Order: sequence, then C-alpha cells, then structure tokens
Amino acid sequence: MCRRFAIDLDWDAVAERFAVDDDDVNAPTLPAVSYDVAPGQTIAVVAQGGDGRRRLTGARWSLVPRWSATDDLPYPTYNARVESAASKPTFAESTRSMRCIIPASGYYEWRGMRPFYFHAADDAPLFMAGLYSWWRASDSMPWLLTATIITCRAVDGPASVHDRMPLLVSPVMRDAWLDPTVDGSTLLGPAYERGLALSRALAFHEVAPLDEAERAGVHDRRLIRPVVREEPLRLF
Repeated sequence: MCRRFAIDLDWDAVAERFAVDDDDVNAPTLPAVSYDVAPGQTIAVVAQGGDGRRRLTGARWSLVPRWSATDDLPYPTYNARVESAASKPTFAESTRSMRCIIPASGYYEWRGMRPFYFHAADDAPLFMAGLYSWWRASDSMPWLLTATIITCRAVDGPASVHDRMPLLVSPVMRDAWLDPTVDGSTLLGPAYERGLALSRALAFHEVAPLDEAERAGVHDRRLIRPVVREEPLRLF
C-alpha cells in the first residue's frame, strides 16, 4: 500500500515533462511542499481530457466514484490494486478512461512499525499510476476531483520492506496510460511489467516514526533523514 508520500517538486518542470500547456496548469490548486502527504489531502494529478489536452491540477487523495451518494465512503479508496481495479465497482469506470499520473518526490512504506522512505537514486520525481473521478453531492454543488494511487505486488528491494508498492509508470507507457480512448483494462498488466524496472532501481532507507514527527508539527525534509541504527556491543 501507499498511505504517505512526499511532494517537493517544480510544477513548471512537471508540466513541461508531460507537455501540459501553461493555460492548463491549475496552479492555485496544486499542493504545497510536504513530506507527509496523507489520504484526504490535496495531491497533484496529470490527466488528459477527451480533447487531447493534458492538465496539471490538484485533487483530493481518496477516490469517490461518480455514482456514490456520499464522499465519506465506509472503506478506504486512497489505493486501488492493479490486480482488481478493472473489476471493482469503485474503480472500474476510472480504470477504463479516467487514468492519471501522480507526481511525487518519494513515498513511505512500513516494515512492522518502522517506516522506510523510497525515492529515485538521483532524486528525480516519481510518477505513480493513478485513477481519478469527478464527484458532486448534487446538481447545484461544485464538482470535486478525487484520485487514487494504484498499487502492485512488491519485488526485490521494496519487497524486503512491504509486500505492496505504488505502480510507477514507465516513460514508454505514459502516453497510453493518459489516453482516455484506450481501455485501461488492457494496460494494467503491461504497466506493471514495465514499471518493475523503475521500482527495482529505487533507493530506500529507514526514517524516524512519522507519528512522532506529526505530533511535533514537522512536515519538511527532516522526515526523510536516515535513521542510523547502532550495532549492539559484542563481547566475543
């Protein structure tokens, strides 16, 4: 699973990477720098509309399907499993034609109670596979953009910490992933296979417990400082 991640990105650079025109960057809605982004908070998504134009905008992290009567669902929707996203009623419509890419600086996974921070070895942005949905409470209410991160089975190094990881979108899959005319159910398998190489190349290290930092009001780069564990004294 992925239930915490970091955002410290140059949005102009992200827009350029995905060929998003300046007029299609909704800057006021984009999230501020945070190393402790949690479900329900604002994240950034890159998505492509039916007009072929790509947009970079803010969204609430936890997908609400269009048909839901409420945005307070009784089950978590901040992650969608790649194995079942196409068949689960909550995510099926979004899988077919409302896919997005969620930029991040890095993300956290837990081994028991110990958090680890995963990031690109060169600290380049990570581009996680996502789904989005528009929801509103009634015809008179404004639309709310919501999104979820797709997760997959962890392999190699990441699997030593947790059995799940975010699905990273490889450069060769990005155009198809964002194209709403392509049925996403045909992309999930190839996206996973292509994303494995990116995941295997990630660097990661243990960090201090996030709940302690949250109580202290820390949300900056101090959260990703490596924890140095001293070896126990050996007498023999």
